[in-house]
Amino acid sequence: MNPVLVSTWGPTPKKYLGAFLDTAKRQGLDPQNFDDTDWPGADWTTIPWYRKSEGQARFVRENADKYDVFLFTDSYDVVFQAGWDEILAKFQKLNSPIVFGAESYCWPDINQAGLYPPTPARCPYLNAGMWIATREAAIPFTQELAAIAAKRQKCDQGIVVDMFLAKKHPIALDTACSLLFCCNINSLDFLKLEDGKRPRTKDTCEEPCMFHGNGGSNLLSVIQKLPA
Repeated sequence: MNPVLVSTWGPTPKKYLGAFLDTAKRQGLDPQNFDDTDWPGADWTTIPWYRKSEGQARFVRENADKYDVFLFTDSYDVVFQAGWDEILAKFQKLNSPIVFGAESYCWPDINQAGLYPPTPARCPYLNAGMWIATREAAIPFTQELAAIAAKRQKCDQGIVVDMFLAKKHPIALDTACSLLFCCNINSLDFLKLEDGKRPRTKDTCEEPCMFHGNGGSNLLSVIQKLPA
């Protein structure tokens, strides 16, 4: 496989961006930036989310001949604890051409919680801070995502949740948090953090490849425990 890690970050310093770049490099990952400009907006309701979807679609379109697996993550609140070998192995194990991270809170519309497939997992809801897909699946998925985002009616996560629930694309969720662990709500209570040891989930016994602060969550407590 020939994979690529893609994100976006502007020139203004942001919290945890240094940890994003440092931990990626430590794991042999080379993040590609699909938009190096600063986005306006002080909170999620004013951020131009359509730029994220359009940028992802543009990157896939322009690089479909170079890569056969696309991994998109947030940057300002994501850190890594594994490289490509483990990421791709876990992606393949999930047996779907598109995999999204999962979280414990149904956002942005709590009313959609009952529409998700039943699962005993603690994290049944889609999180758009990380997704990975094959080239064949990423092309039509990002095309539709960008087309809907251009209407500027919903954030990218809201759009993808609708697509997932409508089963318009073969999207699977990483409900066991094998790839991504979202540190929102009380999630850190389900993460075993010990000095010198790799963080492990208490509920599913997974060692996540990535950790997502998911907005205002305390990612620092995870960063401080990551093995060198």
